[in-house]
Amino acid sequence: MKKQIEAVIFDMDGLLVDSEPFWKTAEMTAFQEIGVELTQQQCLETTGLPTKDVVQYWFDRKSWEGITLQEMENLIYEKAFDLISNNATEMLGATTVLKFLKENNLKIGLASASALPLIETVLSNLNIKPFFDFYHSATLEKRNKPFPDVYLAVAERLNVPIENCLILEDSGNGVKGAKASGGITIAIPAPHEFDDDKFNIADYKIQSLENFIAFFKHL
Repeated sequence: MKKQIEAVIFDMDGLLVDSEPFWKTAEMTAFQEIGVELTQQQCLETTGLPTKDVVQYWFDRKSWEGITLQEMENLIYEKAFDLISNNATEMLGATTVLKFLKENNLKIGLASASALPLIETVLSNLNIKPFFDFYHSATLEKRNKPFPDVYLAVAERLNVPIENCLILEDSGNGVKGAKASGGITIAIPAPHEFDDDKFNIADYKIQSLENFIAFFKHL
């Protein structure tokens, strides 16, 4: 199979950057400001969803008045942007994997559900932006994850057939979108949900980016 692989497309939040805890903090803080209390466990229910969908998810269950869904989305994003920009660090193995792929002449793309300004800030802060041949936000596509639009757009810009792309995702919704795109999907779930059945649709599953190079060599 290795001869067919021409590119690797990464998710960002929770895969390259340890940002999920900050998204949860931003969600809980923002909702608390409007009188909606969320626990850490409840926030896990929406891991991997675009912020717009997170807001709709909780409005359907708790509802509120005085602030629109768009304003709520903006509030969460502003808090998350500040927290992630100032505090987030790379996931273990991220830079090592990127260097390995570049040394092996593979194209590297990024397909994130986050907005482009956050993508650019994170990649710059972690000093990994030069590794990417193209990075893209699903917010610029007609449909965000779990639809496949962003992966297809990245593959097109890389000039690589989607079936020749490895796609790395850490969330259930990301895996759904990656699989729907036709790419070779690798799930890298967080430890607390590694055995969750939602990842069974992936072509492969590994425990962390630190395991990726050994895995890739045996493809």
